[in-house]
This record gives sequence, C-alpha cells and structure tokens, in this order.
Amino acid sequence: MEQLTRDVFEGDFPPIDFGNTIEQVEKTVTEVIERVFRDEDDILLSCVNGRTMLPMKVEDVKDRPNGLDTFAENSSIPRWVKPLWINYEDTGIASGTYLEALCVKATVTKGIKVCELARRTVNAIFTLCENAANIKQSYGGGGKGWLPKPYAGIRNVSEMHETSADQYCMITHGLHSYYMTLANEQEKRKIEEIIISFADWWYDHDYAGVYFGQAIWWKRLEGHSMAAGYFLYLNALANSFKPCEKFQHGFNIWLDLKDMLFPADPVWICMNGVALHCVQRLVDLRPDLKDYWQKVALHQTKLLLDSVLEKKGMNKIYAIDGFAAHFLSIANEMMPGKGYDQIVRKRLEACTKREHFYHVTRGIAISTLSKRESGDDFLDVYISDILVYWLAGYWKLRLAETSSKSK
Repeated sequence: MEQLTRDVFEGDFPPIDFGNTIEQVEKTVTEVIERVFRDEDDILLSCVNGRTMLPMKVEDVKDRPNGLDTFAENSSIPRWVKPLWINYEDTGIASGTYLEALCVKATVTKGIKVCELARRTVNAIFTLCENAANIKQSYGGGGKGWLPKPYAGIRNVSEMHETSADQYCMITHGLHSYYMTLANEQEKRKIEEIIISFADWWYDHDYAGVYFGQAIWWKRLEGHSMAAGYFLYLNALANSFKPCEKFQHGFNIWLDLKDMLFPADPVWICMNGVALHCVQRLVDLRPDLKDYWQKVALHQTKLLLDSVLEKKGMNKIYAIDGFAAHFLSIANEMMPGKGYDQIVRKRLEACTKREHFYHVTRGIAISTLSKRESGDDFLDVYISDILVYWLAGYWKLRLAETSSKSK
C-alpha cells in the first residue's frame, strides 16, 4: 500500500483544528509562532520536528548521520550541525516576515502587546546582525553587512559561511516595515545602518556567495526574479538612506539585468512572490519607473496565480497556501478591485488545520519525493514560514478592507 505523508503529531498543542473562522485561526497561528517557534534569543526557528514540535535533535535524525544525503550535506558549516540544519535554515525569512506581519497588525489594531512582540523580534534581528558583523572570515566573508544563516542560533555564527538572497530580503522587508511604522529615532538610525551595510556587503562581493556548499553568483541566474527584485530594492532603499554613486551603480547593475524579472514559467511560488513584494517597494522608492514596476507586477502575479491554481512541481510537493495568501495580498494592494482579495481569503480559509502547516504537503506519496526530501531531517518538519506568511496575508487583507471602508 502506498505510504502517504500525514499529520504525525499526537500532542495537544498545536491543536488539530486552528479554528472555524479565519479570525480564530489568526489567534491560534500567533500562539503557535510564539510558543513553538520563538527561541530563547527571541529569533524564530525555521522548522521543528513535527513529531515533537521541538527543535530537531541529532537523535531524531537516524537516517541521515552527520547530515549525509540532506540538502546541507556539502554546506559550509560545521559537521555537527548538519543533521540539524533545518532548525534555522530559513530563520531570516521567518523572522523578517513575522516582523512585517506584526507591523501591519499594529497598524490595524493599535495594540500594545503586538508592538512588544515586534520590538522583541527586531532586537533579535539586531543581535544577529551585530554578531555577524564582528566576524572576520579568512576568505573574505563576515564583517559588517554579513547575514549568515544561523544554523546554531544567533549567538554562534562564527563558523557559518552560508547565506542566501531571500534571507537578506525578508529581513530587509521586516526592518523596512518596522522603520515606517513602529521604530523610534534610535531604532531608525540602527535600521539605516544595517540596510546600508547589506548593500555595501553585496556590492563589494559582486553579488556572489556560498549556497549549500556551492559558489553562487546571483547575477548569472537566468530568470531568477527574486534575486533581481531584491537587489534592485536593496540598492534603492540604501540609496534613499545614503544617496551615493555606489548604490546608484548597484541599482543600475540590476536594472541592466531586468529581463530576469520576466521568466516564462513559474518554478516555486516564493520566487515570484518575493519579486512582487520587492517591486511593490520600488514603486515608492523609484517612482520614476512606476510604469515598468507595474508591468513587472502584472507578470509576476500571473505566475503566482499559475502556481496557486495548478500546483505543479515544487508547488505541489510543498504546502503553499499560506505563502499565496501573503503574496496575493500584495497583488491586491497594488491592483485593487481585480478580485485578488477573494483569492487571498480562499487561501487563508484553506489553512485551518494543523496538517496544513507542515513543510511537505500532507497526503502525498512519499515515493514521489527525492531522497533529500524523504529523510528524518525533512519529511515531517513543521515550518514557521507558512504560519508567518499566512499571518501577513491575513493582516494585509484586514488593512485593505479597513482602508476601503474608510474611503
């Protein structure tokens, strides 16, 4: 009989049902994020073991000794942490997106508690950035502007040589959102310093790095919308804080590669959604190119809809409805009145049970997964990314509805 992925947790929390309405689900989602994923340093874990709802331990990963046959097998990180790589793999994405969701929630509700959660999150991000800035790695890595994937937590990053543009991107979005909504003057200066350092670091390293143990030169990734969108956004944002020839040149480098923003087909929903998110920011940062950004937004939204409606390839293997809720809420903000709000609501309503927030979709044949996807380190992980994206989608929809009523 074909073995299928299933909900493997047998405890009481998170509950099987998150709520009968999306308003009830929102409360449960927030509680799960805080109780399951926020670590002792206030940063968010990327994933936990779905069987225990606790961070992965070496003894949990019986079939991937020393990280062999995992995605992180060849990663430039210590051997001892490789079986546990999933715990903090997407911490930057999770923490940055959660910060943005909290900022939108604070805008809608004016609640004191949500402001405190946002402040705790931003302070954890500050700690990660400060710890990484104090590292000098022998082959030119580290230093101010370096943001590694903190595979052993945010206080132990000296031997972590891996990063990715999407980690930087969602931290940037979170900090930018906080800057525009909740930050005091001291926090604003700190955020400006961090964003400028990010832009400096990537420019000085010619937009190259290490990704799962392989050299990656983001400029050479044809059709990689996320990379093009982020580096345009990063340089434009840094230039708004510190106008200079360097950041204008960085922006122009990526503007010359703008064809990357028009891939023919969707691959993974986040590649198109993150690009759309960046383009939304660019409408305000570079309004002189507004017509062009709108053209990009239309194309990326089309690819997003293809991913949501057809769910092919990676979009079938991995649970995507939470991601879709956030990304299509951005389409709704940029292009109101086109019916995207109804699609967002449907994606939110598709995520009401515990089983909907595993990384690998529940109910698919395990035999269809790759070796790296079917190991103890990966198959049944519970992922914070879907939860925080769901939350951001929910509050952006609420904000859009509130704004519409006020008009």
